[in-house]
Amino acid sequence: MWSPSVEGADRAPSSADRAATVEAEPSATVVSGRTLRQWVNALAVAESGNRSWIVHEEEGGGRYYGCLQFCEKTFRYYAKKFHLVQTTEPDEVMNEIYDCAFQKRLAMRMIRENPDNWKHWRKTVERIGLPPGAKAPVDASVIEQRSRAANSDGNIR
Repeated sequence: MWSPSVEGADRAPSSADRAATVEAEPSATVVSGRTLRQWVNALAVAESGNRSWIVHEEEGGGRYYGCLQFCEKTFRYYAKKFHLVQTTEPDEVMNEIYDCAFQKRLAMRMIRENPDNWKHWRKTVERIGLPPGAKAPVDASVIEQRSRAANSDGNIR
């Protein structure tokens, strides 16, 4: 079965794409040495099996589209922010939402702009690890558990 990939995208890699190979900072949940392109490809496989025409609808009515399972609002916001769509007509933008290579380029731009944008895929990141350059969030529940443990036996850990 053929599936689109960033390597087979409809354009040559830009300098920004090449810059996306910045190495990850050390973190327990970052797969060391993985490039941003490799991380986005792993994200697409985990989100949708790298299928571009998939639509997932949640019980509350929210819909997620394409290989990276973007919600329409997030997709529109970032596509417009990065000037990646030629038009703002709703139907035209929605045509792009099913383009897996486009979604991957958009996700790479999002992460390069702010490594914390991985949070748009929070549950999947728990399985595949953080993208290069991202830092794990401070988990308040872990801090609270350590604090309680320290207070219960009088020792600070």
